[in-house]
Formats: sequence, structure tokens, C-alpha cells
Amino acid sequence: MNLIKLNNNFAEVIQKASETIRNNGVVILPFDTVYGYACNPKSEEALQKIFELKDRDLNKTIGLAASKINGIKEISQLNINTEKYIQDRVPGRYTFVVKTKEDTDISKLCMKEGTVGIRVPESKLVLDIIESSGGIIAQTSANKSDLPDCYSIDELQAQYSEEELEQVDLIIDGGEIEKNNPSRIFDLTGSEPLEIKR
Repeated sequence: MNLIKLNNNFAEVIQKASETIRNNGVVILPFDTVYGYACNPKSEEALQKIFELKDRDLNKTIGLAASKINGIKEISQLNINTEKYIQDRVPGRYTFVVKTKEDTDISKLCMKEGTVGIRVPESKLVLDIIESSGGIIAQTSANKSDLPDCYSIDELQAQYSEEELEQVDLIIDGGEIEKNNPSRIFDLTGSEPLEIKR
């Protein structure tokens, strides 16, 4: 498997990960919450591969992550109040469901009824990778559907076969991630923010 361990090689990791994403490959990396998949949100091929690897139902969507609020504004319709609500909570463990602009070229696999879920992670490594990849990535947890979240490479290897992990273009081993609460989800498509319970 194409695995790189994170130590003092941040610049190399960011370059390799962002190049892989820009070239429509699939990366597994340590987010601020769990290990997760990342890819180009415009690449149907990369997104389909993630669905297949996760055994994910195609009726579900894959979320997005931006490096800053400008990435969210680029693809969504935010009013002043909604923008202020997001600005006060990023970066952080929050996912925002927002309406997309009609002319967005984000894959339909990331959208549901004209909305997307998008967040700005707390991890500087992940933010730098997103920024170097164009400002927005598609992202979802790297666990198999209906199996527990993965907080280490060992846990990933327990869920996936060697052949499956070989299909991932790059895996970044950032060690064990501290188990924290998952990101909270807020629907911002209505007149007031509405928290969606998992």
C-alpha cells in the first residue's frame, strides 16, 4: 500500500496529498475527528471509488471540507446572518448543510436536493492539503459503512483487505487520533439554524 508516515515531513506530505487529489486520486488522511477519505469533489471516478471501498449506499452523499469560509461561499448561497454563524464556528468540529449555487460544478454524489454538507476542519495539516488542492475537497470517514470509525492505521487494516487498501492512491499515517465527539451538524437552509442529531 502507498503509505507515508507523518513526522517532520509536512511539506512533502502536503505536496503528495494535494497532487494526488488534484489528479483525481483517493487519499486517506488523519482529520481532526477520525481517519477519512479525501478526493476531488468534481471527480466522479474518485468519488465512485470511495463509495465502492466503503460499501456506501449510493443514496447517501459524501460531504465536503473547505480550507476557509471563502470555499463555502464559493459554492453556496449564504446570506449575511448565515455567513456570520459559520464564521463564528470555523475552523471547528461543525458541519454545515447549505444550499448550493445552481452553477456549481461539484459532483451530484456530494449533493442532496440542492444542498451539501461542508466543514472547515481544525487540523492545520488537513487545511493546508485542502488549500493546496484548490480550496475544497470531498471528504468522508474512512471506516466501512456500518462499522466503527477508525482512529489509527491498524483499525483501518482491520476493516479492509490488503487488496482494497492497494486501491487507495495515498494513505497518510498520522498516528493515533484522539477520540473526541464527532462534528455537530447544523442545517442552515431554513430561517434559523437547526441541529441535526446523528
